[in-house]
Parts: sequence; C-alpha cells; structure tokens
Amino acid sequence: MAGLTPPAILCCGEAVMDFVPSPLADGEQGFRPVPGGAAVNTAVALSRLGVASGFVGALSTDPMGKRLSAWLAAEGVDTRHAVELDAPSTIALAHPLPDGNRFDLYDEGSAGRSLTSDRIPALPGTTKALVFGGISLIHAPSADVFEGLARRAKGTQIWLDLNIRPGLVTAPDEYRARLDRMMALAHVIKVSDEDLNWLGDMPVTDPAQVLIHTQGASGAAAHAGELSIASPAPKVEVRDTVGAGDVFNAGFLAYLHRNDLLAAPLALTHESLAAALAAGNRAASLSVTRPGADAPTLKEVECAP
Repeated sequence: MAGLTPPAILCCGEAVMDFVPSPLADGEQGFRPVPGGAAVNTAVALSRLGVASGFVGALSTDPMGKRLSAWLAAEGVDTRHAVELDAPSTIALAHPLPDGNRFDLYDEGSAGRSLTSDRIPALPGTTKALVFGGISLIHAPSADVFEGLARRAKGTQIWLDLNIRPGLVTAPDEYRARLDRMMALAHVIKVSDEDLNWLGDMPVTDPAQVLIHTQGASGAAAHAGELSIASPAPKVEVRDTVGAGDVFNAGFLAYLHRNDLLAAPLALTHESLAAALAAGNRAASLSVTRPGADAPTLKEVECAP
C-alpha cells in the first residue's frame, strides 16, 4: 500500500462475490465466482482507466473476502480505508434475462452490512470525489456509515448512483427517506431505467446538480441547470451487462479527473458534459462485450472506434 498514489476518488460501499453463469467441464451449466459489488467494480474500473482509486467498506475475513481483497490489490486499488470483519461475504447469483440480469443476493449478517462508523479511518485530504450507492445504502448500520461520510465530505464531489436492488429493500419508507437525504447531498445523481421502475418519478434536482439518466443500449442523458444532453451508446454485441453502470460511472469520472473538473459543485460546459457522457458510454459499451464486470483499460478505450 505504501507505494500507491493517494486515491483521487474513493468508492464507498459494498464488496460482493458475484457468481455468474459458466459452463462446467461436464457440459452442465454452473456458476463462476467473479469479484464484484458496485464500489469494487467502480474502483477497479477507475484504476484501469489510470485514476488513483480507493475502496471504502468492509471486507470479510472468509475465503471470498480474502479473494476480493487480493483482487483489489492486484488491480491497484487502495484498500487502506477498507475494514476487515469476521462476518460472511455478500454473495450474488446472476441470472441472464433478455433485458439484463436478475441478481439473487445473500446479504443477511454480512460483513458489508455490519460496518460501523467507529471502524472507518479518517479519509485522506487528497480525495477529490466520493462515490456512493447500491445495496450499501439499504440497511443500517452500514447505510448510516456511508450517509455520515457524505455529510462530512466538505468540498469533495459527491457522486450518487442509486443502483436500487428492490429485492433487498425490507423497509421502503426508510430507504426512500435515506435516498432523498443522499440526493440532497450529491453533486451528481445517476439513475437508470431500472431505478425509475422502483423509484417512480425522476429525481428533482437544483441547478447546481448534475442528473444522469442511463438507458442501457440507448445511451445516457444528462441535465445540469439549463444544459440538457443526450448521448447515444456505441453499437456493440452485448454479451453481459453485469457492472455496466459501474463502469459508466468510472468512464465519466475519469474524464472529469483528466480534465481537472472534479469540483464541488461541478462547473461544466455543454462540450465537457457531452464529452463526459460519451466517455461513460464508451467505457460501458466495451465492458458489456465480455462476461462479468470486466472494465476496459485506458488503452482499450483510447483505441475503441
């Protein structure tokens, strides 16, 4: 860890071991373990795009947690602000559907859900952005930890990807209230078509906030004050959409970082917002051409048509 560049962007949330469909040696269909979780996917994707990133959250001491920790280290993600807990890893079984993937998540009593604020080290002053969202905002005490981090992050860009998983929401009123509070703190709010199916209405933002709406193969749109831009997604052969939203986040954020635009609040022109959207779409489109949340490298993105 001592040799890592201090992280410019910290991804706060869950680490999950995804089990994705994979053929077995005997020809039957089984599952292959793949490191995942929204925060892990985004941190790894950022690192591959040349951005110093870190993971903030809990990692289990079980074999899957050790594998997740090793994966983050191998990908150059800073884990100095991760916490090891003697509780099970979260597991997700992915089931491909014609319009995406269904996930069966096993999270009860997990390390990620058990995180408490007294275990989180102070965040470094080098941090320019914090990324939140996903299942880590559903259940206390971990959800309280991440909301608290967002509240204390003065002068740091707050990126919120709702990334709602309805099957895990057991107290919808409390969860909606938390999302409302988090959206009020965020500088960038990202929602997907799937999020809106549960949320209902599009979030209402103020002129200083950026609202991004990802629409799968149709691309993404963004609204910021008087700016309103739609960006089509590149046409690719889709193999697996697992983690595509997380890779989009990384592509967009990496563009902001490279162009010194990770401000709070953001000061974007029509050109820079359009370019950031295109960068997010490009990264996500490359990831869906291969199985798992397999983010592209900076070289792959730069060489993409």
